[in-house]
Amino acid sequence: MRKRLLPALLLAAALIPAFPGAAQETGEPPKIFLERKVYSHTSGGRRSFYETYTVEKGDTLWKILERKAPLTPERYSEQLEEFRRVNPSVRNPSLLAEGQKVLVPSAAEAAAETGKTVAYAVKKGDTLTRILASRGVPAGERRKYLAAVREVNPSLRDVNRIYAGRTLHVPTEGYFRDTEKAREEPVAASAPALAEAVPPPAEAPPAAPLARDAAPSAGEEGMAGGKPGAELVPPKGTAPDAPVVETGRKGAEQDVVTPPGPFPYRGLLSDLFNALGEKWVERGTMYLPIPSGGEVVIRLEDFPVIRFSGGAEALLDFRGGLPSRVRDAITGTWPHVRVVSLSGAADAGEMIDRILKVSGYHSFREGLSRPVAIGEAVSVSIPARWIVQRTDQSLLSGDLVLVKEVPERPGEELLSVLRYARRVGIRVLPYAADPGSREGFLVGLGEEGAVATPVTLAVPAAGGLPAVDFGLSFLGIPASEGERLRIGGKGEGFQLVVQPERVFEAGGRKYVVDTGRMAPAIRAILKESGYTAFPAGKDDPGRAVFQRLLSAAGISAVERKEYLLAGGGNAGYAIHVTGAFLSFPADDGGKARTAVLVRGKAHTATRALLRDLGVEIVEW
Repeated sequence: MRKRLLPALLLAAALIPAFPGAAQETGEPPKIFLERKVYSHTSGGRRSFYETYTVEKGDTLWKILERKAPLTPERYSEQLEEFRRVNPSVRNPSLLAEGQKVLVPSAAEAAAETGKTVAYAVKKGDTLTRILASRGVPAGERRKYLAAVREVNPSLRDVNRIYAGRTLHVPTEGYFRDTEKAREEPVAASAPALAEAVPPPAEAPPAAPLARDAAPSAGEEGMAGGKPGAELVPPKGTAPDAPVVETGRKGAEQDVVTPPGPFPYRGLLSDLFNALGEKWVERGTMYLPIPSGGEVVIRLEDFPVIRFSGGAEALLDFRGGLPSRVRDAITGTWPHVRVVSLSGAADAGEMIDRILKVSGYHSFREGLSRPVAIGEAVSVSIPARWIVQRTDQSLLSGDLVLVKEVPERPGEELLSVLRYARRVGIRVLPYAADPGSREGFLVGLGEEGAVATPVTLAVPAAGGLPAVDFGLSFLGIPASEGERLRIGGKGEGFQLVVQPERVFEAGGRKYVVDTGRMAPAIRAILKESGYTAFPAGKDDPGRAVFQRLLSAAGISAVERKEYLLAGGGNAGYAIHVTGAFLSFPADDGGKARTAVLVRGKAHTATRALLRDLGVEIVEW
């Protein structure tokens, strides 16, 4: 038995590096450790681990990194930046040689973070605030946790935008304890089985120091601000100012690309999609590995990218300069990255349309022939180039967006209509485009706070004095209350004193309000004395009392259905009203008044809109 064990022990001893002090003078058998050298760096309270990797035949950097975790283009850009920092002698990461020694992120990092973070698979409808709340994080500490989430998830650029299906690392209380300790002790003691602070093996280049002020990852803010060890070194033989480079293939490494400039409507497109809540990226470099073993390297200054909230990415080719082979390689490898050629577009609208088609939005449709119509009694139609629903919940959540082309200087009525849409919960993005300069901008709608809230005018449902008082006030008819009328006199042999509830004059006649308490004989005497009884019983509907007042004042109501009050044609809007229209003559040289009686309730924004058009709304 002993003879059979001896060769096995000798073999194990040959395979395992010498461990100082492992053999003791006591004669105890040596302890066997499976050891690999792992190097760490601490920055901002977070430790990163690297280990030596020997490149095998057929390896590419993409394949090596993806063995650790699935990669996205954005995540690959971050990993590539880190790879260049710790491997400064590797001139072209896309052309690794068999047997070459490089430092790559170590799986030991996950083991070292055990207990400090927990993995969470994002579900549809999740937000980081809800996730933290479900884990019992107090509201007062959520700001700290959100900052930590961004730190332990480098690819997460916006804590307000997370995508279903993605796995996030959520910090635990242990994370903050270790973070504080790391800040107090920059060089931590090595973990068991991790030879931290041990010099790298002779065959591997020493790890470059990672600068704390290194620039953000490529594809976001660029890397121009990084220290020399963190700079992107272009592949050997490639012009440093090439807008598009494909590496890792035989022959020429640079394709012939049509110069991208000028960029028609670039400012307008940037403003528009940022206003839609999407991310416009035009600084840095985008890396897209492809099956050939290399990668397509794109300068985002020349080919901007729009990152949509649903996960789709639009790579904009303004001049159609990307070679078809490169374009097919990108879209064939990365289904969510769509190359959008803007070459030959007739105007800004056609460019926007091409981009919207790859946005991944729930729906977007033409809104000129079938415009959005808001309201019933007062219906406001707003034709727009596009009606956008970003998600299937947009209608319920009030996230309906109208993208509308308007004149460079819209008229006041059009601005009132656009403000009205905003007040009722519909987002309007009005843009103006100048074909001469091939540029445009988003048009401002003015200050919302400058618009005073109009007073609600509604005929009381019940009759009686409230309906009389409302009508008299609205019509501008003065009335007296508690006035004593003396009827009869010297020649008649009697004198009657009457104190009606209201007395007013309208249409050349004198009226006394009778709420049902006046005797027929008194009404007859008042009539003989030149007064007319105005019936306003408590049981009379308020609408009936108001109509009697209109008749007494000689004002007629004209019933109209879907009457075009303003706009129409090429105005860019249309306002139709169904109701009874009232016209009041001007007083003392003032402007004539117009009012419309509508059934049901009127929204405050609708009142403000019609007030801007010189029309008052009265509910009845």
